[in-house]
Amino acid sequence: MRTRILTGLVGIPLFLGLMYIGKWPLLALVAGMGLIGFHEYGRIWQQKGIQVGLIPGGLVTLALLLRAGLAPEQTGYVGAILAVGVILILAWVLFQFETVNILDGLVTMAGVLYVGFMLSHLLLLRELGEGTGWDLGLKWVSLAFFCTWAADTFAYFVGVAIGKRKLAPKISPGKSVEGVLGGSLGAVIVGYLWGPVAGIAGWEGALIGLVISVISVMGDLAESALKRYAGVKDSGNILPGHGGVLDRFDSSLFVLPLVYMIASLVYGLV
Repeated sequence: MRTRILTGLVGIPLFLGLMYIGKWPLLALVAGMGLIGFHEYGRIWQQKGIQVGLIPGGLVTLALLLRAGLAPEQTGYVGAILAVGVILILAWVLFQFETVNILDGLVTMAGVLYVGFMLSHLLLLRELGEGTGWDLGLKWVSLAFFCTWAADTFAYFVGVAIGKRKLAPKISPGKSVEGVLGGSLGAVIVGYLWGPVAGIAGWEGALIGLVISVISVMGDLAESALKRYAGVKDSGNILPGHGGVLDRFDSSLFVLPLVYMIASLVYGLV
């Protein structure tokens, strides 16, 4: 716990600072996170004998992130990148058919969607409404992370204090129903307080916080199920006390696309 706290004291201010700056510094950070996260994804599947195409999958993941950071308004690029990605990964399978198979290709493409596509919404959300107010995207990406972190923190302490009924014991034995309810309360409080900052009513922020708390649990359980299936404890060890990139951002991978969609609808940007 001490190592976890120390990592957070260093990492969170650095992450928030780069989110505040945005542009190239944030793009560089997220691109690095995406490549590391995709490598962790491949490492997990390797434990089950599945060979993930790190080079073709990593290239497509990087392309999705660069598109989100450099041309967020060009939505058509996403389909083009994914189409090229399918061809690239299929070529990887066909030209190495003696050592890899179509299942390896499918798992590789799933990783591109899980890591690259989902994570790209961090950049899209940060750049949201560019030209309508420099800090619009910052306010909403902050809402997404603050509510997610509040849900995680409240869930942990409430679960430790009074957690009795297990939520999904075969996937994540440490999670309790009481902890999840406590996490929802934390996210609702933060959403209510931050909603007006993001330009919406407090009750709307609270509702978004509630939804975020539910989606964040789903993201957490999804990665836990993958690790449980592969028989690994952490996706990596790049973040002392926290594990890997996927361990730290598993909830956010699911939350960011949802918040991006909500914010886009609120401001009529879709």
